[in-house]
Amino acid sequence: MANTRGKNRHQEPHHEEHEEHVNHEAWVIPYADMLTLLMALFLVLFAIGRTDTEKLRQLAESFRKEFGNTSGQVVTLGDPAGSPIAGGSGILDNSGAASPAPTTTPSGNSPADEALEEQEKATIAARVERNSLEAVEEALATEAANLGIGDELAFDLQARGLVITVVSDQVLFASGRADLQPEGLDLLQLVAVALGKIDNEVAIEGHTDSRPISNDRYRSNWELSTARATSVLQFMLETNLLDPARLSASGYADTRPIDTNDTEAGAARNRRVEIVVLADVPLGPVLDELPGSPSLDPGVDPEVVPVIAPAPAGQNTAEDPGAAGSGSGQ
Repeated sequence: MANTRGKNRHQEPHHEEHEEHVNHEAWVIPYADMLTLLMALFLVLFAIGRTDTEKLRQLAESFRKEFGNTSGQVVTLGDPAGSPIAGGSGILDNSGAASPAPTTTPSGNSPADEALEEQEKATIAARVERNSLEAVEEALATEAANLGIGDELAFDLQARGLVITVVSDQVLFASGRADLQPEGLDLLQLVAVALGKIDNEVAIEGHTDSRPISNDRYRSNWELSTARATSVLQFMLETNLLDPARLSASGYADTRPIDTNDTEAGAARNRRVEIVVLADVPLGPVLDELPGSPSLDPGVDPEVVPVIAPAPAGQNTAEDPGAAGSGSGQ
C-alpha cells in the first residue's frame, strides 16, 4: 500500500509555474484619467471667465425675494464681508485683488454712452463758438463796408478761430518798412473795437513774400515781419480796448504762403497781416457742417455786434522789431 501511495505520488502530473505576463499598455488608463481631469479644469476656468452678469443679477433678485429682503440691499453668499453676487464691486471678497470691470459709469451710463455724450457737448460748444465768431465777422464786414474799406478785409473761419486778413499790404505799411501808415489806422481801429467786445485771445501774425530783404534796419524777412506784427500789436494796446494778456505777435517771413510768389499778384497776397481771433474750443467738429444744418443760439452779448466809430485821425505807433508781421513788399 505504501508503494502504491508512493507510486501514485510519483505519477501525479507535473505543473510548471509560468512567469506572469506583463501588460505594457497599463499606462493608458491613468493617462486618460489625467486628460479628463485637465479638460474638466479648463471647462471650469472657461465657465468662470464668462460670467453672465444678467443671470447673476437674476439669481440675486431671487434670493432677495425668497428671503423677504425688501430693503433693496444686495444678497451676498458666504462671508458677509464678501462682495455681492451682482451690483457690487466684484466676485471676490474684500481681501481679493481682482474685481470685474464696471459696465456702467457712476452716472448710470455705459462708457460708450458717456463718450457719445461728451462728443455731443463738444459739438454744441463748437457751434456756439462758431456762431459767436460769425457774429464778429458780420459786424466787421458791415462796418468796413460803411466806411468804404470793405475790400481791405478778408475773413476765413478755421479750426483755430476766425482769421481776419488785411488784404492789401500797402494799406498798413510802405515797402520794406514796419511803420503803420495813417490810411491803415481806421481799419485797425475798426478791428480793435470789435475785438474789445469779446474775451477771446488774439494772435497777430506777419507774413512776407519770398523776395529777400537786407538793409540797415532789417537783415531778413523774419525781422521785417516780426516788426510789422509788433506795430499792429502796439496799436491795439494804445486803443485801451483789449487786455494785453490776450494779445500775442509772431512772424513767419515767407514760410506760410497762400499764393504763388512767381507773380506780382501772388506775392502781394503773401505780404499780409493776419489777426486771428482764437476760438475758446476747437471748431473742427462744425466746420464741415452744411449751411442748412441746425445750429444753436450763439448766446452772444448783443454788444458783440458793435456800432464802430472811425479811428481818431493822426494816431501814430512806434516801431518795435520784435514780433511777426506782414510782407517785405520790396
